[in-house]
Amino acid sequence: MRRKQPTPPPAGPGPAPDPDTVIRLSSLNRVFASDPPVHALRDVDLTVRRGEHLSIIGPSGSGKSTLLNTLGLLDRPTSGSYWLDGVLTNTLGDLERTALRGSRIGFVFQSFHLLPYRTVDENVMLAEVYRAPRPGRERATRAERARQALARVGLGHRFGFLPGRLSGGERQRVAIARALMGDPALLLCDEPTGNLDSENTESVLALFDRLRSQGMTLLVITHDDAVSACASRRVRIHDGRLSQECA
Repeated sequence: MRRKQPTPPPAGPGPAPDPDTVIRLSSLNRVFASDPPVHALRDVDLTVRRGEHLSIIGPSGSGKSTLLNTLGLLDRPTSGSYWLDGVLTNTLGDLERTALRGSRIGFVFQSFHLLPYRTVDENVMLAEVYRAPRPGRERATRAERARQALARVGLGHRFGFLPGRLSGGERQRVAIARALMGDPALLLCDEPTGNLDSENTESVLALFDRLRSQGMTLLVITHDDAVSACASRRVRIHDGRLSQECA
């Protein structure tokens, strides 16, 4: 009688990606327990190289928010592996994930989340209030680094202004400057032009082009084809699956 072969163990995360890979997702799944279960992400494979501007586009309910939360270390995948800037995130504890998120990811949202009674430079400096201190980033140099971040997004002349005196595009650029304060490996943007008119949208997209030319890695999640067209690479998500790259 032929002996039944044992079932092989599930595949591991594989070797660490090379230093130029900022994101690597492999066979990533996210299933929410319900009756029936909700498969929000299905076998997602994705690699994002350093200095790349990638856009992920999809309609409401396609899995964009779940993917964003997973990439931002705000949620854990049910299965599969997620490497962020050379670190396998699956096995990290909550405190380690928080530290990694604070040091490697800059977030830009549709809403600017600026405090109206703080100046733009104070808003930018708030990015470091809840982060663990890093060598060479003492509190005494925070104001100068905020000034440099504002200059980087073209708002050096707005130092000391209150957000209410700025246009929507300028406020979003302040939010981007805040995201850049920690020199992140990844700028993760969720519908960053959703609250902007066409003119301010163009100014933010032009800024993304400049940041990419400086070596910043950008991942923009959007439902807007015009916004996604400005990326160097586009991917669609539908029913939790990533499709082939768009032309």
